[in-house]
Amino acid sequence: MTDNTSEGDLTGFASRRTFLAGASMAGLTAIAGCMGGDDSDLSGTIDASGSNTVAPITSWAGENFENEFSGVLVDVAPEGTGAGFQEFCRANSDYQSASRQITDDEIELCDENDVDYGFLEVGLDGLSVVKNSENDWVDEITLEELQRVWEFEATGEVTLWSDVRDEWPDEEMQLHARDSASGTFDYFTREINGEIGNIRDDYSATSQTNEIMAAVADNEHGFGWGGLGYLREIEDDEPIEAVPVESDADGEFYVPTQENIEEGLYSPLARPLFAFVNLASLEERTDLIGSFARFYTNDAQEFARDEGFYAAPDEVTEENHEKIDEWLEEVGSSPDDLTVQRA
Repeated sequence: MTDNTSEGDLTGFASRRTFLAGASMAGLTAIAGCMGGDDSDLSGTIDASGSNTVAPITSWAGENFENEFSGVLVDVAPEGTGAGFQEFCRANSDYQSASRQITDDEIELCDENDVDYGFLEVGLDGLSVVKNSENDWVDEITLEELQRVWEFEATGEVTLWSDVRDEWPDEEMQLHARDSASGTFDYFTREINGEIGNIRDDYSATSQTNEIMAAVADNEHGFGWGGLGYLREIEDDEPIEAVPVESDADGEFYVPTQENIEEGLYSPLARPLFAFVNLASLEERTDLIGSFARFYTNDAQEFARDEGFYAAPDEVTEENHEKIDEWLEEVGSSPDDLTVQRA
């Protein structure tokens, strides 16, 4: 199949495989009018690998899709973006959620396995830098200070809060963050430390963002970062909060609110979220795989917000629909062949 998309081109079509999805009860009424109804023959299993960060959207999408089509199972395996691409690029999944773009090495792996793919932009996310609520000394943090804490050179050197700012206490920081299998890890280390994988080796690393948030909430000296959705799940009940971070847009300090993210102020720690679809799966099971893509895209903005993420612009929704139409044409089908139509 034609591959006319580079890694930096977020609107095109490329050579690899899976996809994410999202759905919301609020959008079901609108979407239901675009479906065939309960007597549909739509059935089968959809394997969805990928991002731990984006997994809540994928799972919510799958749950709502299953509610509409009782013969469908959406099997979500949130092993992390990097680990998910290893599955995806070996043709072991139908959809791949990703909290970053595909890397050159992953492109090569997909090419080696003849995995053609298309991708959608499904929403926006903020990476939250978090502290324990009992921490009354960190009111804000600069990008330079974040790098000083987290870069590889900080290993064994920056261990106390006072190593960051003199006026902060001579107490040891308890550091928690994502592991190297994560797209969140790749994004943070590139944007903050200047290179993917550039990070100290003496922090507590995990593939589960909820473990990061729980650890910071459990210790006054806890400090970490991860996907914002998991912070939103516990911040009302646990002693944890986001630290205002310096913006590379205007030099002011912002927390990751909907307004700050969707207006581009919470930068560089806001990012697009992606969904990849295996075009071989689309060709083999056009209605099932294509209908799931359409179901998700119809209400992607609501789905993202329902799960604590943020909406991509209106034009992205239209671009996503156009890409699905192009993929269907590539596999010898048409939009009319899908049970789920555009809303």
